[in-house]
Amino acid sequence: MKTVSFDIETVLDHEVAERCDYTPSDEFAPFTLHQIVCASAFSVTRMVDGEHLYAVESFSRRTHSEAGLIASVEAAVADANVVFTFNGIRFDLPVLATRAMVHEVHVPRLIDLQNRSRVGRHADLFEQVKRDAAPVSLRQLCSPFSIPVKQTPAARVAKLVADGDWTKLESYCETDAVGCWLAAQFWGKVQEPGLARQTWRDFATWITDHVDEHPGLASFAEVPDVPRSSFRWADVDSLVF
Repeated sequence: MKTVSFDIETVLDHEVAERCDYTPSDEFAPFTLHQIVCASAFSVTRMVDGEHLYAVESFSRRTHSEAGLIASVEAAVADANVVFTFNGIRFDLPVLATRAMVHEVHVPRLIDLQNRSRVGRHADLFEQVKRDAAPVSLRQLCSPFSIPVKQTPAARVAKLVADGDWTKLESYCETDAVGCWLAAQFWGKVQEPGLARQTWRDFATWITDHVDEHPGLASFAEVPDVPRSSFRWADVDSLVF
């Protein structure tokens, strides 16, 4: 069983924006006006003996063309049983599809992930959790569980690209890919208290041994304890409501 969580980072494609007379503003630009500058994929493979194998891959414009980035994401999800994204249906996948068409890259798996009738193949955490509630960001979704995502403001992505700081951008993207997967463990295992935190502990052990390879994920090596009650009563846990 293999699950893959991926995330992409984009910046405004100014040439495309000019063609449709789009004026940049503080609002997030429509997905068709973005170009991809970085992508990260985090995979977890559960072996028959119950052991988990982890892998983190990042691709950026430091070493890849945009077409190469798209092809790398396609390859990363090709053999996945389940793919996790956050707002992938409304942003990541449409952007990938648009840019794939621009560069004439064949991406059948990514296109398939947009098919809502393929239940269980793609889990968009944003849609699964939000439902009829107000929209939330990935950081807001992860905050109750102290999952360390979005440590760099999204507005700084363009500056990191302009500065050529690809290492920081890749770390930022990796953090969100891993954070999305962890958040899915908590939100998807509500009927199994404690299991998501144990899953995090297993991953923390792995990242501790591989922190030199993925220094941007060092913050995941510390798993927060279950919070203590903030009520004054010492026996609040015994109260029946």
